[in-house]
Amino acid sequence: MPALARRRPRTSRQGPGRPRGETPLIVRPARPDDLPDAAEARVASWRAAFTGLVPQDFLDAMDPSAIASSWADSIAAGRSRIHVAVRHDKGIGYAGVGPERAPQAPPTTGELYALFVHPDHWGTGAGRALTDAACDDLRDAECTTVGLWVLEANSRARTFYTRYGFTETAGRTYSSLGKLPEIRLIRDLT
Repeated sequence: MPALARRRPRTSRQGPGRPRGETPLIVRPARPDDLPDAAEARVASWRAAFTGLVPQDFLDAMDPSAIASSWADSIAAGRSRIHVAVRHDKGIGYAGVGPERAPQAPPTTGELYALFVHPDHWGTGAGRALTDAACDDLRDAECTTVGLWVLEANSRARTFYTRYGFTETAGRTYSSLGKLPEIRLIRDLT
């Protein structure tokens, strides 16, 4: 039997991680009513990804309502923009972007402040779709480079960002959560 004939038939998919007939993933700028779901996704993602890396009392104290409220204030003040991934009318993840926070950074450098997807939706393409939206947002803001900080021990995120085209820089810092080392990654947007 020829090699091609022995292969299992491919399942039909409509986009990354989505079998035929499943509700499509929608990525769009966040509305106020999206923030609670996005905050829930953040808390679930942190607890799944960072247990054993960050202090457990911090993870236990994460409050989605307080997170959503702080985001609403940040958006209203123009300090950041949030994009959400929605499936079945429920927010499953978010990306936060805006100007680079380092004061010496050129105005053409943007920052991906955060990218989190609920762990039930890891590997479905939601993270890539949110990163696409974040990079498009920064391009629209005339940014030519995007940077981000990632925990050195977060190998899953580092692999994702590397596959997306981010490269590690010499930039290093320490997280305020237990003095954990963070690595600076950048990507060209042109």
